[in-house]
Amino acid sequence: MESFYQFAALISAATWATSGAFLKTMNFKKYLTFPFYEGVISLFIVGFIILILQEWQPIINENFSNIIFFTIASTVSCIGTVFYVISIKQNPIGITFTICAVSTILMSLFLDLLLNGVKYNLWVFIGALIVLMSIFIINFESFKDHKNKSIFGITGGIVAGSMWGIAVFFNDRALIESGILTGAIIRAIITIFLLGIFSQIINQKIEGTKDKKEITKIIIAGSLITFSSLLWFLSLNTISGSLTS
Repeated sequence: MESFYQFAALISAATWATSGAFLKTMNFKKYLTFPFYEGVISLFIVGFIILILQEWQPIINENFSNIIFFTIASTVSCIGTVFYVISIKQNPIGITFTICAVSTILMSLFLDLLLNGVKYNLWVFIGALIVLMSIFIINFESFKDHKNKSIFGITGGIVAGSMWGIAVFFNDRALIESGILTGAIIRAIITIFLLGIFSQIINQKIEGTKDKKEITKIIIAGSLITFSSLLWFLSLNTISGSLTS
């Protein structure tokens, strides 16, 4: 059964990667715009699932400590998503995904080791670091030609992956006693709330669009990320956070 949940994690990664292809072609200039819309789409989808399954009661009666863990995870994850958008807009999709994945794994492994006492083979860490260093070596010429742009994007990818790794830890803690839909609905609400408030504070209002193609891209990408998150929660609920990463 564990292999099924690991497979769910792989599907989650695939759907997230597919969403990136749509995100790459969007015309938004402000980095907070898509994550905000993704939160709205996620709220509608998860809310509909909860309504159909009649799962409101467990969420309403949720343990306060689990809500805190989910809230911290959602906040950190939201920050990571913004930096992910920054990275994917500045660099090729493959580079962004690789950097994010490796950074998430490294952070998850580190927190598992530091706080959960889970010991991993040293070669796991070395392998992840080699992959990360290889990206810089392979793209060295690109960095020289577009220094500010590429480095900014690479940094965004590292920050995004690291933030998601921290989110994995807190979600993992909450899912010991809580449910998948609780984590998903809190993630959506926190995303909308944080980005809505922050966009006003920094005077970067969420962009709107009437272009049907752009709206279609937003809906598809947002839906893919929502289902990716649900599958990720499903796998995280069963196996170690570092394995899901």
